[in-house]
Amino acid sequence: MSMEKITLKPIVKELLHRNGEDGVHFDVLSYQAAGNQEKVLGSLLVIGQIKYSEEDLSYAISLLSSLAKREYYSEQSLQGQNAKMAFEHTLGKLNEVLDDFFKNKNLKLNIGLAAISGDNIYISRLGKFRIALARDAKYIDVLSNVELFTKDTEDAKQFSNIISGKLHSQDKIFAYFPTRSISAREKQINETFVKEDQETFGQKIALLATNATNFSCCGVHINMQEIKEIPVETRPSYGRPALVNVTTSETDQKPAKVEANDTDENATANKPNIESPRIIPAEFTITKRANLLTPLIKSFFKFKNMGRLSLKAKSRGFLLIAVVVLLPLLAIVLFRSIGPSSEVKNAINTASENLRLAQFELNQNNTKEARALLQTALLSATNLSDKKIGEIKNEIHQTLGNINRVSDKQPQLYFPADPTTNNPEFKASLVAAFGDLVIVADPAGTVFSLNQSTSSELKQFSAEGGSASGGKIIPKLLFHSKTAVSFFNGSDTFGVYNLETKKTSVFSLKEPASAVDATLYEDNLYTLADNHIYKYADAATGGIKRTNWGSDDASGTLISITVDGNVYALNADGKLIKYFKGAKAGEVDLQLVPTASSRIFTFKDSAFVYLTDRTNGLVYVFDKATGELKTTYNLSLAGTINDIFISPDGSVWALSSDNKVWVIK
Repeated sequence: MSMEKITLKPIVKELLHRNGEDGVHFDVLSYQAAGNQEKVLGSLLVIGQIKYSEEDLSYAISLLSSLAKREYYSEQSLQGQNAKMAFEHTLGKLNEVLDDFFKNKNLKLNIGLAAISGDNIYISRLGKFRIALARDAKYIDVLSNVELFTKDTEDAKQFSNIISGKLHSQDKIFAYFPTRSISAREKQINETFVKEDQETFGQKIALLATNATNFSCCGVHINMQEIKEIPVETRPSYGRPALVNVTTSETDQKPAKVEANDTDENATANKPNIESPRIIPAEFTITKRANLLTPLIKSFFKFKNMGRLSLKAKSRGFLLIAVVVLLPLLAIVLFRSIGPSSEVKNAINTASENLRLAQFELNQNNTKEARALLQTALLSATNLSDKKIGEIKNEIHQTLGNINRVSDKQPQLYFPADPTTNNPEFKASLVAAFGDLVIVADPAGTVFSLNQSTSSELKQFSAEGGSASGGKIIPKLLFHSKTAVSFFNGSDTFGVYNLETKKTSVFSLKEPASAVDATLYEDNLYTLADNHIYKYADAATGGIKRTNWGSDDASGTLISITVDGNVYALNADGKLIKYFKGAKAGEVDLQLVPTASSRIFTFKDSAFVYLTDRTNGLVYVFDKATGELKTTYNLSLAGTINDIFISPDGSVWALSSDNKVWVIK
């Protein structure tokens, strides 16, 4: 028969009052165990403050908190059912992330972690962090009473020491970041903490935040209460048992010392006149995280009195010393000889950091930022070969695939369909298609028509008729309709090759402007330059007069346009803007950040807008009215992409850097 069991439960109240100081962000995050397996691990608390001067790093506290939660309640921790081991594992993972942050960011970070499991508490800190205990109407400054904790340097960049202790029923804990406003009122606050209950203490902190100028508080109040429960069987743990006093060697363990010598710079001399009871070493102890050399070091100290040992023992001792000294040296030499290059290491660090940040953004439902971070992570690992890089790339591709609703359709090789076919050598830079006719153009202005086995030259465009460019046209954009192939050099020259008459016309446009994009709709050329949309009516039949169709400086930087009767523009923030008769008629956020190579396409009878991104080899298909992402085509099979074109039937045409043409229909 199961019997009732008396256990302790932490009742947590977050105390968060911000004063809006620039370049400073702090937060409190508390997590409670959910389910029977997590119950043994108990609760996890994270209190953090970050100060930054350049890049906005306010997200870092939430990122570290999310990572701490994930690792503390990870499958490994749940299987171990050991709170102390889970806490150590969590600190190890956080230290890996902190390595990247401190290498690449300009910041000052203060963060405290605490885990409460039953009557056990485990605490670690990086930088400034205070934790007070009220027991039997007496005040204890926990960290100041543990000698080794006062030796943490202020600019520490990793978690190291762990303090563990036993909690009693009715204990109260106040864990907080020591802001100046808290430290200046330390005596008053500590006396209130000892005397008042949780609710009253929280109300008085809130009152201070209301009445005191620039008052801020970042902390938690915890009340330990007894609860009765029926024990729940858990899976046995085969790891090492959790002990409050971890005895490793004389050098590993230090007894707790009663000294109120907190080294925080905000501490004042206004200590409360409350007797500090002696902390029993068995209640609060401090340990260092174990490392691989700990067993060797313990064995090494056994040989400190070598003169008293036998010859055989001395031989073993010298052998052990040789192993301790030589093995690390050999490991370093071996690692340097076979380890990844600095370029690969930097790429791994960058990709890993961006992947972690992207996962955090996804947890916050911020798809746009997550997608941008993942794409940046992929670019940082481009053309690099390493096992770790491969693993990161696979994880990024999988995450991006879920976000982008990637289609199962893969690009099919259109030209040359038979790799053994002999084709004239040419360097293609642009592709376009209409129906069964596919064309490509080279940088010199020569247009080739393709079928699946052969290519043939259609026309060499040259700047005739007094064009300002002179000589050959340097193509920037290629257009294709049922009856003509058209060329635009992005400024002053527009050329047309009539597929029926085989005649070529080249026109010099009036009032040219350097265009970032252009589109051809019903023989009219629309160009985009400096957020102005210009129209050359009947450009395909010789219209060279420019009219100002419209401009929009209020919608950010416009980078691409397309026309279906209405004009659509894509801005640099990923918003699709609709214009009607020169006026803005609507806007939707596509939830992505375009690259410099991004272009949009649509057609009169199409319900979709296609956004091409040759930098990342992707084509997104959006609902034209709502901006909802329908699917994404991945062109990675085609390799590096030079150009992408969408034909009116919705087919995707891609020109790869090796002069191959690919299609998704």
